Amino acid sequence: MKIKRTLLIFATTLAVTGCTPIATEGDAESLESQEEAAADDATAEVASEEVSLADETNEETTEAEAEAAAVEAAKAVGEPVSDEELSTFTKMFTDEGCDYFGFLWPEYSSPEEIKWDQAIGCYTKSLDSKLTDDEKKELYGTTDIEGYIVDTAIKKTDLSKFIKDHTGLDVTLEAKDVPSWQYNEKCEAFLVGENPWGQDSPMFDGKFVSGTKAGDVYTLTFQPNNENWGPENIQPDRSITFTKSGDKLVIKSNKYIRN
Repeated sequence: MKIKRTLLIFATTLAVTGCTPIATEGDAESLESQEEAAADDATAEVASEEVSLADETNEETTEAEAEAAAVEAAKAVGEPVSDEELSTFTKMFTDEGCDYFGFLWPEYSSPEEIKWDQAIGCYTKSLDSKLTDDEKKELYGTTDIEGYIVDTAIKKTDLSKFIKDHTGLDVTLEAKDVPSWQYNEKCEAFLVGENPWGQDSPMFDGKFVSGTKAGDVYTLTFQPNNENWGPENIQPDRSITFTKSGDKLVIKSNKYIRN
C-alpha cells in the first residue's frame, strides 16, 4: 500500500506541474538534425532567389548593352553624304595651300599618332608665319625674300594653335618631334624646306567619292587620281574621319583602304 501511494503521489505531481519526460540523447540528436535540415532548406531557397535575381539582372544588362551597341552601330553607319557636300569637301582638302590636304597624306588612327612633318608642307598658307625684318635676317640672311623660293618659317606658337584648331590636341612640338625640319631657337621657328608629298602627286587631283555622316561626325572616302601615274606613284584610297562645326573641321583619323 505504501508503494502504490507513492506512485500515485508522483503521477499526481507530474499532472499538476505540467512537466514532460526528459528527452533522451537520441531525441536531441534527431531534433538537431531537423533544425539543420530546415536551415539548409532556407539557405538553398535564398540562394535560389539570389540566382534568379542575378539572372534577371544579367538579362536586363545584356539587353541594355545590346541596345546601346545597336545605337552605336546605327551612328557608325550614318546617312549618305550628298554629292554637293563631297564636292565642297574636295575643295577644302585639295585647294592649293589649304589647311587640310596634309591630313590625307600620312596614316593614323588618332590625332596623337600624326607625324607633323608628314602632314604639313610649305604650301600650307595659314602657317606661313609673319616675320619681322630681324627674324628674316636671322632665318634667311636678308629681308628681301619676296618672289624667292625659300623655306617656309612656322613659329612654334603658330604651329601649336594650328594643331589645336584642327585636331583638338593641346601640344607644343619640339625639334625632335619633326626631324625633317630645321629649328631656329632664337626665332623659335621651324623651317619647312619641302612638302613630304613632293611637288606633285596623284593626291592633288583626287576627290571624295562617298561618305556618311552621323550628327557632326563625317567619314569620307578619298580617291586619288592614279590614272596617269606609274605603279611607283600609285596611292591607295583613304577613309578620313572628322567632325564639322560650321566651316571648321577637327580631324580624328585617316586610314588607307587596302584591297
